[in-house]
Amino acid sequence: MTDFRRRNLIVLGALAILSIALAAIVLSVRAKESRARFAPGEFLPGFATRVKEAARIHIVSHDGAFDINYQPAKGWVLPARGNYPADFDQVRHTLIGLATLESVEPKTARADWLSFVGLDTPPKGDGIAITVTDKSDHALAAVIIGHAADLDSAQGGSGVFVRHPGDNQSYLARTVFALHGNVADWLETGVMTIEPARLNTVTITPADGAAFTVMRDHPSDREYKLQGAPAPKGLLINPVSINLIPQLITEFAFVDVAPASQIDFSKAAHLTAHTFDMQNVHMDAVSVKGVVWVRISAQADPGTPTMQRQEAGMITARAAGWAYKLSPDKGRLLLMKRDELMTKADAGGPPGQPVLPPGMSFGAPN
Repeated sequence: MTDFRRRNLIVLGALAILSIALAAIVLSVRAKESRARFAPGEFLPGFATRVKEAARIHIVSHDGAFDINYQPAKGWVLPARGNYPADFDQVRHTLIGLATLESVEPKTARADWLSFVGLDTPPKGDGIAITVTDKSDHALAAVIIGHAADLDSAQGGSGVFVRHPGDNQSYLARTVFALHGNVADWLETGVMTIEPARLNTVTITPADGAAFTVMRDHPSDREYKLQGAPAPKGLLINPVSINLIPQLITEFAFVDVAPASQIDFSKAAHLTAHTFDMQNVHMDAVSVKGVVWVRISAQADPGTPTMQRQEAGMITARAAGWAYKLSPDKGRLLLMKRDELMTKADAGGPPGQPVLPPGMSFGAPN
């Protein structure tokens, strides 16, 4: 009896394995047939011939919606940001990326699977919806962009999941430029460029505290030091915080922008940076609902070469009338007071491990 049961189990197991194998073969054949019937090609047919008519790019993502409009007198701007200039390279790359978007093969058409490839409809879902229209607001192209993906074929470009709005059928596609839905990627960022080798001192004057300065004596010095009295007994000056402060100037970056008239700078903290070649950059900073905004100007020392005076004029002209929103880490750094640059002598981590003040982290976004 035991042998009979064992033989039955073996037979049933073999049949189950055979069924699974046959099912896999059928699915594989059907997938091959489906791919054979599908012809790769333009995902947005006709857009390449009309791309020069583009006058508006509308983007919706999980973070919200915004427009980039073309204005003959100003070029590409963001209307919701007071017509702040858009990054022309981002506009160009996006239009070229859409015009050359090529479908590679069909993927899932199940609505409940779209989230796995980042194609859920925004703003509730994680997809990025991009619509391009002409000056008469006629749609030239519309697509929902999902997660990046690997491509089997090494023909240049990168893979991305896409679908048409209103259609659950998804595709693996090839694009020559990544497509972005974060407003920070669309802002013109060329406000100023101060190379690290030039920077001499940075002085921060908190809104309600004493000013302090971090500095270095020579352009070849790698480390900055805190001017003034040494740390009180039981405390140490934190070299990590000291050396992060100059990056507010040498790696200036922002995540959003608004007209300066919308921000109250009457009780601002102040930063002044001085370079070895006698350039001065000024920042006023305020915190509004936990978000730090800055405005910027520059003024060269008297008697400086023409190049520095021209640079100061360009920085001031570009930044005039604008307030820039900083990332949380850079915002906290700019609003620090002198005593926050200290750490307890016995509060450090393992030997050689630098200590950051509360709320700060390594690898902070610009």
